[in-house]
Amino acid sequence: MNAFTIMVDAQFEDPNLGLDAIWRAGSAETGLPVRIRRRSPEAIIGAAGNQFDLDAMLIDVRLSEVAEPAEGDQIDLLDEDNAVTETVQVIGLARIDARRLVRTCEVAPVLPDEPEDEEP
Repeated sequence: MNAFTIMVDAQFEDPNLGLDAIWRAGSAETGLPVRIRRRSPEAIIGAAGNQFDLDAMLIDVRLSEVAEPAEGDQIDLLDEDNAVTETVQVIGLARIDARRLVRTCEVAPVLPDEPEDEEP
């Protein structure tokens, strides 16, 4: 283990930076307990004379825990009591850090299914 791995692990294990989660590859029923870092960068971009507020939700995951994150994977975010607070789905894969320790993924909330209208 080198200094970079120790630093990354310390960030993920820090209760102020890392969150407990369950990673479900391909939206599987069962999942893998992991630690993630949640980021919500915000930017204002300009295009054709207009300004747009770009609001993305990103998470970082250690590649030592999830070797191959993929679009469609779902992540249950947990609170201190290990109850699911939110479920998000990977919608895009961003960068891998230079040391190949952490992958950044773009995620979006998974909305609950709306009840189907029953016909009389």
